[in-house]
Amino acid sequence: RMNMIAMALAGLLAGAAGAAMAPIFLVYPDVGQIPVIKAFVIIVLGGMGSIPGAVVAAIILGVVESLGSVYVSVAYRDVFAFLVLIGVLLFRPHGLFGQKERRA
Repeated sequence: RMNMIAMALAGLLAGAAGAAMAPIFLVYPDVGQIPVIKAFVIIVLGGMGSIPGAVVAAIILGVVESLGSVYVSVAYRDVFAFLVLIGVLLFRPHGLFGQKERRA
């Protein structure tokens, strides 16, 4: 019971803080869209449920984006994340550290 009260109070305070900050910091529905997509690419690249895979995938994606922006253009930096995602889904659908599912 005390946990429910604490969660309700935390939600109320977070909602009030969000309502108070919204006029100061402009909020749009697509705020944070690119970081969420990159996080999804990292999860798929590393393998579902693999923490070491996610760390390695984040490093790989960072290096690929950095090299791509140096050699091609900074404007295409986000495109490289999608190219990595397409490549992983085509050639290694379970990710780098993902386990293949076993059929019973």
